[in-house]
Amino acid sequence: MATRWFPIEEADDSLFASAPLYHARSVEVPYSAEETWAALTGDGVSSWTKGMQQLIWTSSRPFGVGTTREIHMGGGFTLRERFFRWEEGHRKTFSGVEGTRPIFRHLVEDYVVEPTGDGARFSWRWAAELNRPWSFLQGALDRFSFAPVGRSHIDGLPGYMDSRSPSRL
Repeated sequence: MATRWFPIEEADDSLFASAPLYHARSVEVPYSAEETWAALTGDGVSSWTKGMQQLIWTSSRPFGVGTTREIHMGGGFTLRERFFRWEEGHRKTFSGVEGTRPIFRHLVEDYVVEPTGDGARFSWRWAAELNRPWSFLQGALDRFSFAPVGRSHIDGLPGYMDSRSPSRL
């Protein structure tokens, strides 16, 4: 049986200012910006993010503007994403383009990695607008799904990096 894909209207940075759903979070890690970037662009992202079962890069390396990937979440939901910004080693931003459920009207996510005196800071922003009838449930969906997944994605990064670091084993 073929998978049915529902289009998501591509968006840009302006969605961060206007979206009914918005999250921002940052975490500092005791690893270099290069190591942090490598963790965020590797294949292991799905291993520490709640609800994410698999991340598949559907573009070849080296990545850049236009890179695509699929995110397989729990409950059989899959999301296709396209990066409209890629500043190697520092920043990447994508828009959702398709999903296996018609949940999102718009979806944008932004990642920024900056060096600090003790390692790096990873800052993340996520914004979305839902289609109807999902929009009527956005408070519950945000509280029980979107916000916890976002927190686990950001807060889980240090532990993941600790588990992968030879100097910490």
